[in-house]
Amino acid sequence: MCAHREYKAADAELNKVYGRLAGVLDEEDKASLKESELAWIKYRDSTCVFESSQYKGGTMRGMIESFCLTRVTKSRTAELKDQYELRR
Repeated sequence: MCAHREYKAADAELNKVYGRLAGVLDEEDKASLKESELAWIKYRDSTCVFESSQYKGGTMRGMIESFCLTRVTKSRTAELKDQYELRR
C-alpha cells in the first residue's frame, strides 16, 4: 500500500506539472504534448509490467510495479518541468 501511495503522489505531481506546461503552449503544441503523453503512458505501463513480471504469481509483484511506476513517473515529471522552464 505504501508503494502505491507513493506512486499516486508522483502521478498527482506529474498531472500538476503537465497542466502548468499545457497552460503556456499554443494549440498545436498542446496537441503534440497530449500525443506525446499518451505514448509515454503506454511506455510507462508496459515497462513496469515487464519489470515486475519476474515476480509473477508472487506477493511482491504489485510493490515492484508500483516502485517502477513511481520512478518512471518522477522522471517524466522532471522532463516536463524542464520543458516548462524553457517555454515560460
